[in-house]
Amino acid sequence: ATGAPAGGADAAKARAHFEQGVALLGASDWAAALGEFLLSRRLYPTPKATNNAAVCLRELGRFDEALEMVESLLAEFPALSPEMRIAAESEAERLRDLVGAVAIEGAEPGATLLVDGRRRGELPLRAPLRLNAGSHRIRVVKEGIEPFEATVEVEPRRTARLDLRARAIASARGGSEPGIERRGGAPVQERDPRAPETSTRSRFTIELAGAALVAPTFGGAVAGGCGEGCSRSPGLGGYAAVRGGVRLAPWLDVGLALGYLAAHQTVSGRATTIQPVGLAPRPGTADDTLKLRGALAGAWAGVTLGQRPSLHLRLGAGALAGSIGDRRTGTFSSRAGSSYRVGPVGDAPSATFVCLAPEIRIGMPAGEHVQLTAGIEGLLLVGLSRPRWRATRLVDAAEDGAATFAGDDLAGRVLLGLAPGVGASYAF
Repeated sequence: ATGAPAGGADAAKARAHFEQGVALLGASDWAAALGEFLLSRRLYPTPKATNNAAVCLRELGRFDEALEMVESLLAEFPALSPEMRIAAESEAERLRDLVGAVAIEGAEPGATLLVDGRRRGELPLRAPLRLNAGSHRIRVVKEGIEPFEATVEVEPRRTARLDLRARAIASARGGSEPGIERRGGAPVQERDPRAPETSTRSRFTIELAGAALVAPTFGGAVAGGCGEGCSRSPGLGGYAAVRGGVRLAPWLDVGLALGYLAAHQTVSGRATTIQPVGLAPRPGTADDTLKLRGALAGAWAGVTLGQRPSLHLRLGAGALAGSIGDRRTGTFSSRAGSSYRVGPVGDAPSATFVCLAPEIRIGMPAGEHVQLTAGIEGLLLVGLSRPRWRATRLVDAAEDGAATFAGDDLAGRVLLGLAPGVGASYAF
């Protein structure tokens, strides 16, 4: 919507912000456009600025705030055109299917409420707090009161109720813990050198990792059948992964991992045959480029020793689901005694493997929450299926007409690889 504000003391400034917001809206820069429409609305409220702000909030996934903005549009501008009012009411109904609420009860007056790390006001609230449907982390903090944390599941069009029973830190501790002293009546925590050292490592981590991959061979009838007069490269490639983890003990972590792996191997001058339809097989040689592609998913467990540097020993297990492709060219003898070329032709059957990955890494902190790591990982892939070239796939065999290749295995049952790599993790 592009109708600009008109008239009034701050109309010119409001119009400038509105027009800037419209330009940003056209570029799909929702966050910046929202800021401009909110400034325009603050200076000179109009239906268009309010509606556009609601559009930006919806596109940003802030459905609870978008609903409040649409309701403001309906309440503050009773003279809306029938078309705009009907559209706003329909939008409000759609947003209500995405929004619920949470009611905070038993709160300490003046405590600060944070939802998913974002400040949402002071308690007690005048009304239940609207939130996007889904899981939210609720935290209530106030000086002198033990913080309260809970995870709440908010359902669309329903209100979840959360009962808080905060406890005063001073009365709970009595000022007698080792390493605690009072200054001016307020508890101040310091480390007593006589007190045992406790771990300050954060409980949850997320890690991004990447590695090169070297495999001696893909095996099977293609790379594994490379004999005299044939040459092959090692399997080369890499993978990227994201891992999430939780600390069960100061030395033990477990978690889940998702990633993507890609590798290729070339085989040149491999002796083989082609089968023209209705004729005898023709001898020749083929050049193959094998490509392994797939998504990785699994779980892991790891042990951490030391701090600066730290030694990480980890074992991952999961599955790889993807494909092994073969791009093939070849030269073969014809029935007339001449030779002809075939291809390039290709096939890419699906492939599924069980994956086992032992790993050793060295880590160094790069700030309070960040750690950089480098190490090497072993990769063991055990095939659950045998990807084969389709023996029914017809190819052009020049004067021999249509022909087929044998249904050769494109990979062995077991693939081995080494993956040196680096990573970065964030603890929170």
